[in-house]
Amino acid sequence: ISTEICTGETVQSLINTKKSFGQGWISYICKEILKGLYHLERQEVMLHDLSLKNMVITSSADVKICEFTIATLGARSSSTSGPLPYMAPEVLANFEKPSTEYDFKADIWSLGIAAIYMAEGHLPFSKLPRTKLIRRVIHGPAPTLAQEKWSMNFHGFVSECLQKSAERRPSARQLLAHPFISELWDERGVKRSLMRHVQ
Repeated sequence: ISTEICTGETVQSLINTKKSFGQGWISYICKEILKGLYHLERQEVMLHDLSLKNMVITSSADVKICEFTIATLGARSSSTSGPLPYMAPEVLANFEKPSTEYDFKADIWSLGIAAIYMAEGHLPFSKLPRTKLIRRVIHGPAPTLAQEKWSMNFHGFVSECLQKSAERRPSARQLLAHPFISELWDERGVKRSLMRHVQ
């Protein structure tokens, strides 16, 4: 997999400074990441490593996926590589039943987790030890936005990304049509705001 050289600031670095983002920033970042995921799906590339530290915002406020070290080619995988807190239930199922296969929808779950992190400044279940986190994600209800201040569209978007059943979870292409993404207000203003904060 060949990628362009890009410089900028990771979303992880920015969240470490700001603690949480406004809804406009989150909508824009998710929109750009979904475009990337849609392109990768058409190329049959699974990331396995979508997290805030692998999202880069350039000086012109373009958003790039920047880490493909553990990406795999093909429509199915059973890899357990990647950051545990971002893993979908069907990925974590491999710790209980090895060789459980999954598809591109696992990266959509990771985006939903990233959206919560950007909104609330921490990962869901971040205080749980490894084994309890795995059981919680596999067997418990999906994470949600804890704060009610967010719009219904944002709550709905996170809920769609974090469908426990991969079959019911929308694809990147479908999520690009979700109101939280498609009805982003003043995208130019959002980009200008991001540019002022990117080092």
